[in-house]
Amino acid sequence: MAQNIDNSFAVAEPAASGRAAKSPWAGLPIAALLILAAFAFGAAFFLSIPREVKALMSLGLMFALMGLGMNVGLAMGLSGALGLYAMLGTKPVFVTLAQIPFTNIASPTFLVLPMFVFMGLMLWHSGITTKLYAAARILFCWLPGGLAATTNIAGAGLGAVSGSTIGNTYALGRIAIGEMLSFGYDKRLAVGSVLSAGTIAQLIPPSIMMVIYAGFAEIPVGPQLMAGMMPGLVLALAYVLSAVVIALVRPEWVGKGKKKADVDEPVMTAAEKFRVVLGAWPVPVLILIIAGGLAGGFLTVTECASVAAIGSALYCLAARGWKRFTHAAIDAAKGTLSATGSVLFLIVGAAIFSRLLAVTGAAQWLSTNMQALSGNIVLFVFTLIILYFILGMFMDSIAMILLTVPLILPVVMAAGYSDMWFGVFLVLMAEIGVLTPPVGMLVFIGYRMVMDPQINRGQKFTLRDVFEGAMIFVPLALGVVVLIAIFPELVTWLPERMVR
Repeated sequence: MAQNIDNSFAVAEPAASGRAAKSPWAGLPIAALLILAAFAFGAAFFLSIPREVKALMSLGLMFALMGLGMNVGLAMGLSGALGLYAMLGTKPVFVTLAQIPFTNIASPTFLVLPMFVFMGLMLWHSGITTKLYAAARILFCWLPGGLAATTNIAGAGLGAVSGSTIGNTYALGRIAIGEMLSFGYDKRLAVGSVLSAGTIAQLIPPSIMMVIYAGFAEIPVGPQLMAGMMPGLVLALAYVLSAVVIALVRPEWVGKGKKKADVDEPVMTAAEKFRVVLGAWPVPVLILIIAGGLAGGFLTVTECASVAAIGSALYCLAARGWKRFTHAAIDAAKGTLSATGSVLFLIVGAAIFSRLLAVTGAAQWLSTNMQALSGNIVLFVFTLIILYFILGMFMDSIAMILLTVPLILPVVMAAGYSDMWFGVFLVLMAEIGVLTPPVGMLVFIGYRMVMDPQINRGQKFTLRDVFEGAMIFVPLALGVVVLIAIFPELVTWLPERMVR
């Protein structure tokens, strides 16, 4: 579907060897059906049917265009513009297309977006991931299932300085999967630990998706970023505890009782261990700048992003030298422009489509029917979880957020939850969506990684193995969703202290 902003980190994508070549005609029947569906839904706009039905037709057209491979932002914008033209005529469409790109993008909230993306890319080029994983391994490998637990702890630390799910997954996967396989870990636990670690990034500041949500929902970005801190730490802790429990209940999954696979593990002195741990110093420093600056009120979110971006560039220069730094800076600048442009294009398309939903009355209809459920808070939250769980199976994460915020946010606030809580809930459900079939974007990325012989260490992986590994951790993430629904203070406590 859409090119997610995380794809700016895909420069490190491992080679996917061993895959069978597909016939160019394999997808023709599905493509033909999607083309017919697109024409049918488009033509239906001009029939004399109720406006609510036209809203459903616009959704059908949007999904058909996405299925044909069209960019999600373009699919939303095109179906929205066509629907507005069919109902209101030419002039309102031109006015919408002229106003929306400026009114929805010219927001101070989005100023931090390119700086956070640039920071994450510069840190990736600096090689900090390897140092962070090595430090986490020394500090936490004494735990049962230590390598799996270490991977999630390193994922939390990396997420606090990158804000990218896919960036985390690529960076950790190249190091951690092969390491765990070498020590006899079950291949499902090895790949599942990496995929789950990647999902922590979008909750802990600087979460790129939190920035997008705050901008689209028109709420302050600083408190929204801090709202994800406690749930993110709880999620990381849940993943770590799951690795520990698996190691205690199923010791064969973590290599106990098995001979290590020709692993030459060097013995390190205390001084050497201290130097390795000290080598990861940029991570706590940047966490202190971003989280400490925001929570303490010393820096605005724009100032935090600026300082962090400059700091990451200086660290990359010191770590890589001038020649490699220049190449890294150019690549990071290109990736930042591409990622930011993709997101802003998505925002414009979503805003056009949201205008159509408002004109057709679909937004009001959905709000009225969902408010009927808000009297029973258990049923209401359960409905939200099911709705987003299903959407996450088929939709791109950012598109899911942008499409549903205008419809669901007013209902959630009427039910007694805050807009900050909904942002954390929505981002967490979107992260669960990238782990679940049939789309499961992160799972397919993990599958492509383990096709690399340097990562799989001679073991054969199937797509089912990768999905099973990811699904080990999905119930834990859903448990965190239920926890923040029962105790919304986990989300709001830190931002409220920050405001004061």
